[in-house]
Amino acid sequence: MIKLRKFTFPILIGILLLVLSACGGDDEASSDKAPAATASEGYDIKFQYACINRTLDPCKLLAAPGGMVERIAERTNGQVTIEISSFPELGLGGPDTLRLVEDGTLGMVEIYSGYIGGDLPIVDVANLWGVIDNNDTNWKTIEAVQGPIHKIIEERSNGIVLAESYYGNNYYYTNEKISSPADLEGMKIRSHSTVLGDLINGMGGDAQFVAFSEVYTALERGILDGAVTCGPCGAGLRWFEVADYLNGPIVSLAVTYITVNKDRWDAIPADLQAIMKEEAMAHQKENRRVLVDVWDPAGITDNVAGGMEHVPFSQELKDALKQAAIDVVIPNWVDRNGGVDSQGAKMFNEHVGPIVGVTINADGSASPN
Repeated sequence: MIKLRKFTFPILIGILLLVLSACGGDDEASSDKAPAATASEGYDIKFQYACINRTLDPCKLLAAPGGMVERIAERTNGQVTIEISSFPELGLGGPDTLRLVEDGTLGMVEIYSGYIGGDLPIVDVANLWGVIDNNDTNWKTIEAVQGPIHKIIEERSNGIVLAESYYGNNYYYTNEKISSPADLEGMKIRSHSTVLGDLINGMGGDAQFVAFSEVYTALERGILDGAVTCGPCGAGLRWFEVADYLNGPIVSLAVTYITVNKDRWDAIPADLQAIMKEEAMAHQKENRRVLVDVWDPAGITDNVAGGMEHVPFSQELKDALKQAAIDVVIPNWVDRNGGVDSQGAKMFNEHVGPIVGVTINADGSASPN
C-alpha cells in the first residue's frame, strides 16, 4: 500500500498557484515580447512626419518610447515606420500644409487649424479666441465639431485625419506687465493664427505674424513687444530668457490634425491601416491626459523657474477679452467664411454657440445669449 504524504492547506495552495502560473505564464510573456502576427507581410512603408517643431510636447510624445511611432513599428512588425521631422528642418510654412498634403509633397503632417484658418476659416470654429472661459468648455467645443471638421480637412487636403494632437493654453510673453486692457495698446505682439490676430488687434495691440522659430530673436532685438504661444511651447524655446512676464492664460486649447496623404493611405493594407489608426487614437487620448495633468501646469512652473513672473489676468482683462471676441473676432471670422449663411456660421450657431453662450446674429454681429 502506497502511503500518501500529508500536506497542509497552505502548501497545497502554493502548489496549485505554481501550476497555474506555469500554464499561463508563457503565453503572457510571449505577448509582451513579440507583436501579434499581421495578415500582411513583406511591406516596407515609410513616412516622414512633419511636426511643427521638435521642442513641442505633442511632437516629443509621438517620438517617445512607447509612443505612436514606436508602437506602429512594433505592431506592424516593422512594415510601417515613421521618421519624425519638423517644419524648420523641412523649410515648411504652416499655411502651406494643406496644399503640400494634397499634391503629395508631404506624406504625413501635423496640420494646425490656426495656420490654415486664413485659407480655410471654418476650421477655427471651436477656438474663436477670447470667447471661451475655461478648459472644460473648450473640450466641449472641440468635441462638438470634431467629425465635420475632420471631413472638411480631408476633402480640402486629399488626406485622411488619423487623430488629433493638443496644445495647452496661451500666454502673452512680454517685457511689460499686462495689468489692464490699456497696457496692450499699441504693443507689437506675435500671433500664430488669423483669429488670434483679430483678438490682439481687438484689444488695441498690433498683431505681427512671425514664424515660431524666429520669435526668440525678434523678442531679443525688440522687434516684438510680446508674443503669444502656449506655456510649454515658449518654455521649450527658452522665451523666458527674452521676456519678463507671463501674462494669462488666454483659454484656447489648440488642435492639430495628424493627416496622411490619401493616395499613400489607400496603398496601405487594411490591417496595417487599422493599427495606424488605433495607435494614433491612443496618442490623442494620452496627449489629452498629459496636457491637463502635466503640460499646462508646467507651462507656468517652467517659465517661472526660468525667471519670469506669472501675471494672471484680472477680471477686467478677462471681460475685455470676451468683449473683443464678440465685437471683433467672431464678426471678422463670419466675414471670412462668407457671411451668416455660410457653413461656418451655421456650424457655430448649431454646435458651438450654445456651449459658449454666444449667437451670431442675422447681420453678422455676435451677442451673448
